[in-house]
Amino acid sequence: MDDRSTWRTVLSILSVIILGGRLLYTCSNMNKPRYENDPVMESFRNSQEAMKENFRQHQEMQRKMSNAILYSNYESLDSLSALQKDNYGIQKLAKDSLIYIALDTQIKIPKDFYLQNKHDDSLRMAFKSPDNLNVFIHDFESKAEIEPSFKTLKNSANLQKFKVENTIGDVKAISYKITKESKRYNGYALCFKNDGYLNFYEFESSKLPLDKLKGRAIEFFSQNMKEKK
Repeated sequence: MDDRSTWRTVLSILSVIILGGRLLYTCSNMNKPRYENDPVMESFRNSQEAMKENFRQHQEMQRKMSNAILYSNYESLDSLSALQKDNYGIQKLAKDSLIYIALDTQIKIPKDFYLQNKHDDSLRMAFKSPDNLNVFIHDFESKAEIEPSFKTLKNSANLQKFKVENTIGDVKAISYKITKESKRYNGYALCFKNDGYLNFYEFESSKLPLDKLKGRAIEFFSQNMKEKK
């Protein structure tokens, strides 16, 4: 085969490739939506994005309100409508209820307590007694120690008078004060560290003095923690 034949072959192949490329480009342009540059459609897309962002902000606001709802008085929770209670993720228990907090451990929440099941990622559950005792159970994976983790957990509540009352192994009892909704609360927490997980059982009251709050916390644990056999 001489050089001219070789070049004819190469040019033929290139012609086919170029032609195919032009056809593909033409077809792709034909398949583009005609409204791609339509100002009406562009305005519609922008409004959709704005709606999504507003919805995200609403969800974030609702989450924050849900996290604080148990700091309302018990009577105020009673006055909420069924829809409002559902939005906040709270329910008034009609009977004593056993709820798993570990594979082999259940906690009994007494009748007439308010149970919250809509919360942030670190909050396992929260509940409120008819005499306005709040209980929050937080657990999450962390390499940090108990004290700094607890302070971070309460950093938005004006944490004060933080004190480690007792330490037994990896279990610590902590007393503290916080402010929520312009109201001061005494707090007593039992804190556990196990296999890279931190667990906090927080008992808070705006009425009980610290010594009585400690007694309520210990009593609640002894009466309501159930190990499955």
